[in-house]
Parts: sequence; structure tokens; C-alpha cells
Amino acid sequence: MSDHWWWRPGVRPGRRLLVWHILPDGQPDVVDLVQQYQDKLAGLPGLDLIPAPWLHMTTQIIGFSDEISDAEIDAMTTQVAQRFADLEPLEVELGRLWFHSEAVMLGIQPPDGLHPLRTAIRDAIAATVRTHQLADEPEWTPHISVAYSNSTGPAHPVINALSFRMQPRHLRVTEVHLVEQIRDGHLYRWERRTAVPLGT
Repeated sequence: MSDHWWWRPGVRPGRRLLVWHILPDGQPDVVDLVQQYQDKLAGLPGLDLIPAPWLHMTTQIIGFSDEISDAEIDAMTTQVAQRFADLEPLEVELGRLWFHSEAVMLGIQPPDGLHPLRTAIRDAIAATVRTHQLADEPEWTPHISVAYSNSTGPAHPVINALSFRMQPRHLRVTEVHLVEQIRDGHLYRWERRTAVPLGT
């Protein structure tokens, strides 16, 4: 395992990052699945378990809020809404367990099941925002993180603790949230700016 909490370029305490997130609002089965895995990790050193209110699926990082005007944000949000109008709510299976050197994550099946909404978001950003981070992560592996690693050490205790796999759950996506996110110690927190629904 390696420490997730290194400072990414441009990130500093209190600096806000604009991000589109899928949030598991109103889906207790999803939160319960994460909690079951967290229960098995509880007590292991070197991990930060993510509290339920801050569970998320990062869909697209836009950029830092101090580099993006309110007019650009409004235009972007309008274009996302226009593109989402042609998309019906999407449903995928959440529960594929992934181990990363910096995190334990739950992926989705099918892996590209949510790509149409991310493509719509990226197209809207490209059309409306001058200073963005679209080039930083052109590929997307949709996931909800269960825990972040906060130190360097062997991965086998984490892998062994999760040897029993839970039954996957359905994740239904009816909207995507635009948030202003900060790093607060070993946690990502945010304020919600707006939610854009899929479909008319």
C-alpha cells in the first residue's frame, strides 16, 4: 500500500475543486454494501474508512473554482442539462472489489455502463470552460472508494480481510451533482452547488 494523501498539483489546504460526482443519495443498499466491507477493514492500521455522508463516485474533475468564472459554471451546467435530457436514468451493478495501492474500491458492471453521462459532461466542459483538467484523466474507471491508504506497507492484510466477497447491489443513477470540494485532513468534503437530472 502507498499513501493516498500526497498533495496533487495545484491542491492546497482550503482550495476548492469543482467536480461532478455521482452520490448514493437515497440508496441504502449501496451504503450498506460499503459498510459491510468497512466492517471487515475496521481495526487494520494504515486505512481511512470513508464516512457514509462522503461516499461518492468521482465522475469528472473540472478544475479549481478560483480559475473558473460563475458565468462559465452556469454555461457548463446548462449544457450538461441539455445533454442529459436525452439520457434515461442508468442502472449498473456495484460491488466488483478492486485493490489499488492507494485505496480499496468497488467497481461497476458493465464497466462502461455510465460512460454516456460522463461523455456528456466532458463535452459540456470542453464547450464552456477555458481552464479545465479534462486532459488529466481522459480514461475513467467508475468506482466508489471504501477506504484510502494513509501509509506505506504490505497489502496482504487488507486483501486477506476481504477474502469473502459480498453480494453486489444495484446503483441507480438519476442525477449527477456539481460540488465544490476541499481536502480536509484525510477526508474529501464538499458543498453541493447543483444536481442535474438525467432524462426530461
